[in-house]
Amino acid sequence: MKIKDIKEGVKVGKLTAIRPWGTNHKKQPRWLFKCDCGNYHTSIIYKLPESCGHCGTHFDDLKDNRQSSLYYKLYQIWRGIRNRCSNIRCSKYKNYGGRGIKVCEEWDNSYSIFKKWALENGYVLGLSKKEQSIDRIDVNGNYEPDNCRWANIKTQNRNRRSNIYVIYQEDRISLIELSERINIDYRVLQSRYYRGVRGDDLILPSGELINRYSIHDEMLTVKEIAQKYDVSESSVRSRIKRNTLNKLKRI
Repeated sequence: MKIKDIKEGVKVGKLTAIRPWGTNHKKQPRWLFKCDCGNYHTSIIYKLPESCGHCGTHFDDLKDNRQSSLYYKLYQIWRGIRNRCSNIRCSKYKNYGGRGIKVCEEWDNSYSIFKKWALENGYVLGLSKKEQSIDRIDVNGNYEPDNCRWANIKTQNRNRRSNIYVIYQEDRISLIELSERINIDYRVLQSRYYRGVRGDDLILPSGELINRYSIHDEMLTVKEIAQKYDVSESSVRSRIKRNTLNKLKRI
């Protein structure tokens, strides 16, 4: 499209030319256009898009992309879920779009619809990301009204694919929930779990557990491993750090 071809009333895609709108920082002339969806858009002629890029978003909501807006955080959340589901250059794409997770069409096409859902379903202005972020109920499902909620970081941590689950009092619960029930630091339980500790030993109070390590389907102390496999205790500890205990050959 050449500058001489743009006149008031000329339509390009969904955009109708209204009037000249000054120049950009490179002194290139800009025009003001009105999109079929009702939003206004300014653009240089040489890179004229087919639409305003915000079709479905009410004009009054476009100001939310400014840091001065009360809803700036909400706008960033909307941009974030779309970015990680559709932008292959996004660092988080492999865990979202790369797994087939999508943003539903109505949210993807309209920030206004997403904003309306958020305000009607528990979004609170002023809360931090740790206190409130968008959470998918089914971690393998899409970003859509029936599968999303507003949750704090504690709730989100319980809803991760990487969570560890154990059986406690005949219930299958996450290691995080077990930590809260028995009042033992989560990091202590996690360390025990990765060492192969299971059953009653996993929930023993700190200080009462004799460190045992899983090797060829047995739970043994460092001293017992050294004696049974005829190696030094320092060698056993070194293998524990490198996670190569099971490479020791039975005698």
